[in-house]
Amino acid sequence: MKTIQIECKSCKGTGLYVGMAERGWAAVVCSTCKGSGETTFEYEEFTGRKKMEGVNRVFLGGFGYVITDIDVVDTPITGELLPFSKYGCTYEEWLNGAVPEHIKFLYCPYIAYNNGMGNEPLGDKCRAGNSALGRISDCRHYGDKLECWKEFEAKK
Repeated sequence: MKTIQIECKSCKGTGLYVGMAERGWAAVVCSTCKGSGETTFEYEEFTGRKKMEGVNRVFLGGFGYVITDIDVVDTPITGELLPFSKYGCTYEEWLNGAVPEHIKFLYCPYIAYNNGMGNEPLGDKCRAGNSALGRISDCRHYGDKLECWKEFEAKK
């Protein structure tokens, strides 16, 4: 473990703190650095990426959905198979430089690449499918996520 002295982030090196309870020209001694203006930062020097035990599959993100490394049946009611094993990549592939594939059956390109209104990945199609105050998953094209992914990838 290495340590260095850094400027206290709480008081920006002043040793004093002014928050919502300090009025007028009043300040209090910073409780983080005890007024010194500095604090100790501890770190481990990076020597290379370490392996993580217990990981079989790597994904770019779950985007708010529950994900797993194996195929599962959605619910006994629908019986729909959720093929997680066909997306992402194996941990070994990732360690060797692979970029995981998005879980395309689970979310659309707009969820994966949400850069705000006016920057929708499929432009007019995303704007027309969504209301200004609605959720992306309420898009009228959301049931055709795989088609949206095909269009998105064709634009790249």
